[in-house]
Amino acid sequence: MRKILSLLALSAALPVLAQDAPAPKFAVVIPDYILGNSVRGKKVTTEFVELRKSLDERMRLKSEDLQKLAQQLKSPGLSDEGRAKVQRDLQDGEIAMKRAEEDAQKEFNQAREKVSLVYQQEVRPIVNELAKERNLQMVLNYNEGLMAYFEEAWLTSFSNEVIKRYDAKYPGEGAPKAPAAPVAPKSGKAPVKK
Repeated sequence: MRKILSLLALSAALPVLAQDAPAPKFAVVIPDYILGNSVRGKKVTTEFVELRKSLDERMRLKSEDLQKLAQQLKSPGLSDEGRAKVQRDLQDGEIAMKRAEEDAQKEFNQAREKVSLVYQQEVRPIVNELAKERNLQMVLNYNEGLMAYFEEAWLTSFSNEVIKRYDAKYPGEGAPKAPAAPVAPKSGKAPVKK
C-alpha cells in the first residue's frame, strides 16, 4: 500500500517537475561597436588610433636611422676611427631604440587603459541602467568567436540603445546631460563580425 501511495504522489508531482523553467532574460553588449559608433566613443578611439600610428611612425624612423648606421659600418672606405665612431653610434642607437620601444609600449598601454576606463566609467552605468529597465538577468560582453550563429539585429539592438543613451548623455564635447527617456531599440543591420 505504501508503494502505491508513493507512486501516486510521484505521478502527481511529475507534471510539476516536467514544466520548463522560464528562459533567462539576457542581452549582449558589444563594447567595440559602442565605442566605434557613438560620438564620444569615436573621439576616444580616434585619439587612441592616432597615438598608435604616431608611435609606429616614431619607431619606424628610429629603425631606419639604425639601418643607415649599419650600412655605413659596412662601407669599405671607412677609416678605423670612423668605423669605431659609427660602431659606438650604432650601439647607442640600439640602446635608445630599446628605451624608445619600452616608452612607446608604456604610452600605448596607458592610452588603452584610458579607453577601458572611459568605457567602465561612462558606458557601463548606462548598460547597467538599461539592463535593470529591461529586467535582464545578465548582460554578456561580446567577443569574436563567442557565438556560432546569431541574428544581427537582435545582437546589436541592446548596444544600439546604449549608443543612443551614451550620445544623449555625452553630446560631442559638452558636459553630461540628463539621461534621455528610454526608447525602444530599433532593429536593423549593423556591421558585426560573425
